[in-house]
Amino acid sequence: MSTPSLDAWLAWLEGLHPREIELGLGRITEVADRLGLRAASAPIITVAGTNGKGSTVACLEAIYQAGGHRPGAYTSPHLLRYNERIRVDGAPVEDAAILEAFRAIDAARGRTTLTYFEFATLAAAWCFRESGADPWLLEVGLGGRLDATNCFNADLAVVTTIDLDHMEWLGDNREAIAGEKMGIARPARPVVCADARPPRRIAERASALDAPLWQLGRDYHYAADRQAWTWWQGERRYRDLPRPGWMGDAALANAAGAVMAVSGAHPALAVGPSAIRDGLAAARLAGRHAPAPGPGAGWLLDVGHNPSAIALLAERLEAHRANGKVRMAFGLMARKPIAPLLSLLGPVVDEWYVLDLDDPQSHPWTEITTALERAGQVVIGAGDAAGARQRMEAATSGNDLMVAAGSFRVVEAFMRIGVGACNGSGSGRN
Repeated sequence: MSTPSLDAWLAWLEGLHPREIELGLGRITEVADRLGLRAASAPIITVAGTNGKGSTVACLEAIYQAGGHRPGAYTSPHLLRYNERIRVDGAPVEDAAILEAFRAIDAARGRTTLTYFEFATLAAAWCFRESGADPWLLEVGLGGRLDATNCFNADLAVVTTIDLDHMEWLGDNREAIAGEKMGIARPARPVVCADARPPRRIAERASALDAPLWQLGRDYHYAADRQAWTWWQGERRYRDLPRPGWMGDAALANAAGAVMAVSGAHPALAVGPSAIRDGLAAARLAGRHAPAPGPGAGWLLDVGHNPSAIALLAERLEAHRANGKVRMAFGLMARKPIAPLLSLLGPVVDEWYVLDLDDPQSHPWTEITTALERAGQVVIGAGDAAGARQRMEAATSGNDLMVAAGSFRVVEAFMRIGVGACNGSGSGRN
């Protein structure tokens, strides 16, 4: 593949492998070894979990930057530009770096086919090595044990909240899913768990690996205040920590896990208190509880698309309804069940606009509309993001809040018409 355009490469990658998802480490490990990527000397933190992976990586990235490091962060999906998936020192890498990585990977793979995500994972590692990024922060895409990121050995594993998601791949209960997530752990290397109600499988797996486990609520703790929060572990205590803007009280567990990761869980990866404070104050996460200007109380964009993430959004919307109405532009990918999300949002949304995402992998807008109307919800329209914006902004006054949520694709659609902004850039594949 010699096409110079990044867009052309990405289109080609879409069809390189016969299946979009094929879990397993054989192919990617073989190619990574041919490229010498697994021999890179930078320490690696791998983050797995159902919810909070992106928040945790965002906090780690900002903390390490504040501490004078040049972290490499690999996350997915993106909102507007593919480059957002691969960041060095807080900035998306340039097209030229990704193209160099793609050409090297294509030459090294021979007859081995790679999925889109496997190619992206290798490209991130290539860019990190070539730029001297340190440490590497890898967000697991799906599961953990067989995810492409797991071809790299984590020096420190972070496991966030475990919930029911991707059950067709990971299992139909939290214990089974936790077992898959804990596949990122390595013998005798530390694990930080930020789930306050951890499935038993986490401690069992850590014990079997002789891996030190730092468990939220047992080994370290946090308490939320209105404007700040406190973290402590043993005699070490950080008071009045900045609260990342997108985090509600429950989501602070992700920030607490990040603080534990850099506060001695792995001595070689530790930073000082000032870096923690400055990093938390600077941390940003595109598309999570992101405010944007507009009539009334403005817009709130949120990429949450599973029950735990939607529950956090519903909590925020319930608090807002004491001040004004809530209007919701909503769309959802087909692999996500509609009913659980509507049961959470229905009581806190006054009016709905159903988005037609024009994507075969999404629920048809007619299906969502029918579900809403059967539940007695008020649907004020359906169509694209531009139509939703016009209709919702025309109806908004006072302290009314407009929300776009349900999928990365929803937030992408609104960003493309000028609602909100993105850190460095984000289209989603989610």
